[in-house]
Amino acid sequence: MVYFYLIGALCVISSVSKAYFDTKGMLKQEFAAKLLASVSFMFCAVYAIYNNPEATQYGIFILCALIFGTIGDILLCLDGFFKDNEDYFRFFNTFGTAVFFVGHIMYMVLLFVYAPISETPFLLIAMPVLPLVLLALILTNKITLSKVKSYLMLVYFAVVSGVILGAISFVITSHDRPVGWIVLSASVLFAFSDVFLGLTHYCPSLKINPKISPYIVMPTYCIAQVLYALSIYYII
Repeated sequence: MVYFYLIGALCVISSVSKAYFDTKGMLKQEFAAKLLASVSFMFCAVYAIYNNPEATQYGIFILCALIFGTIGDILLCLDGFFKDNEDYFRFFNTFGTAVFFVGHIMYMVLLFVYAPISETPFLLIAMPVLPLVLLALILTNKITLSKVKSYLMLVYFAVVSGVILGAISFVITSHDRPVGWIVLSASVLFAFSDVFLGLTHYCPSLKINPKISPYIVMPTYCIAQVLYALSIYYII
């Protein structure tokens, strides 16, 4: 476990470094720091699987979600190198977001598999809450998105809601085992990172300082990924 925590700490430190380089416009250093953070949390998952082989199936699912998230993050980092080329910028930005979104779906599916929603159907009532909040912001012109991107963002936020509800179901069905609270903490931080990032970029009325945002978005995201990896230790 000591090695796991050391690697996790390296991941968090790298995420803060990535935020620093982002605010300074140092693209190469930012990319290197992001890559190190991603490799760190993926190695956390591999190390957890190695130390808890009974959880291999669950662990591989987590690792795949981490890999998709990493690929998406790398592509989104690369778009900064092509700000003067609209076609390349749009490609890396769109494709990166899509791959990252696949990682979200994998987390949602995983949670619903290990904590069947049929055992906690009442949670489905809360599924539309986050998308409805976003819709309210769109209708009141608080968010600057095109019509197509608005629809896509609603779907995105619906999946984020699914991840949180899946995590709550995970807590309920795990009967107070530590793994439930680890997964819930990871999911809340994961969702918070996404929502805060979206509000920073698309809700100018909130006047979120773009120099501060990276220090909130990136560390919370990386801590969430490390916690997902940590859950592999405790699932069985």
